[in-house]
Amino acid sequence: MIPLPEKAKKYVLFLAKTEIFTFAVFWLMCLTVAGTLAQRSMGLFRAQELFFSSFIYWVGYIPLPGGYTTMGVIFIGLLIKLLFDSTLKNGKLGIWITHVGALLLLLGGFLTAAFSQEGAMVIPPNQTVNFVNDYHKLELAVTDTSPADHDQVTAFGAGWLKPGSVMKAPVLPFEIEVVRYFKNVRFDRRNGMIAAAPDLRGFAANFELRGAPEAKEAEQNQAGALLRIRGAGAGKDGTYALFEEMPVRQTLEANGKTYALDLRRARTILPFKLHLIQFEKKMHPGTGMAKSYKSVVTLQDGGISQRALIQMNEPLRHRGYTFYQSSFIEHPAGDTTVLAVVKNAGRTFPYISSIIMCIGLLVHLMIQAPKLIRNRQGE
Repeated sequence: MIPLPEKAKKYVLFLAKTEIFTFAVFWLMCLTVAGTLAQRSMGLFRAQELFFSSFIYWVGYIPLPGGYTTMGVIFIGLLIKLLFDSTLKNGKLGIWITHVGALLLLLGGFLTAAFSQEGAMVIPPNQTVNFVNDYHKLELAVTDTSPADHDQVTAFGAGWLKPGSVMKAPVLPFEIEVVRYFKNVRFDRRNGMIAAAPDLRGFAANFELRGAPEAKEAEQNQAGALLRIRGAGAGKDGTYALFEEMPVRQTLEANGKTYALDLRRARTILPFKLHLIQFEKKMHPGTGMAKSYKSVVTLQDGGISQRALIQMNEPLRHRGYTFYQSSFIEHPAGDTTVLAVVKNAGRTFPYISSIIMCIGLLVHLMIQAPKLIRNRQGE
């Protein structure tokens, strides 16, 4: 137990009160129920952001504590109880150890929420890939395709994708302004409007982007943006339209170089590569449904090359990343494998904290057992 000055003690120990801890746990249960029910109407990702991945959420004009705030109150209360209002006397060693385990469990949850990464790696047959596509975050990628041996990519994160943002980079001879951004988009063919808007370029000259109602599940939305290019030169400056997974890539030339514009899922570049050797699937007899599927890959890390099998319940783990067999994309030239990729900084905390809490409960039981036996014999 760490001693505290009397003046500060009553303020510090306030958060360690049992009433506050009990209310925080009860409120966390309410958030869990509300978030679970809300998934039906707004989808999993939006419900998670609103109720769990937030400090405060609003019900009309009333602010209510979100998941981060509630878990923070529980964590701080347990920590104060452990440091300033706990003692190893009177047989409380087991309770003290159990508190340590609970704190580690909460700390692991914080690390997972703050630093974990989730995405997908799509590998066509006989291809090598070294990046992961984020499930939810987007980016604008400007690719200089002029070099013969590589592509020079300049990426602007999701924070730039809002109207009025102007994106510049020393390697780009032009600047990009976001005119409009749509979380979900549809496009309509223009009818004789090119003459009225001569600055429209590429896809934007023939189609008009419009906002569409957002789908319940975030993965079903197709984002789009209107971009104004300045500084590329006469005939190249103007308004360009982009949306996710465009069948025709939008390009422009500036200073004798060709640049491609892509609105895509944010990419995380890995320090190693995976090469798809073979993808195998087994179908249910008489149906077009896959019974099981697996990928045979080569892990290339520096000068090391290792063959690995990824299938259901048998992921590949390397450098903190875990690769799960998720799905596949059928193609006449060969099936493309889709791997779910997770990097979880708090992955081991649940195991460690569970062991510590079990030890704490066992120690508490061993300390209390003789007292219980004596009391029973004294009856």
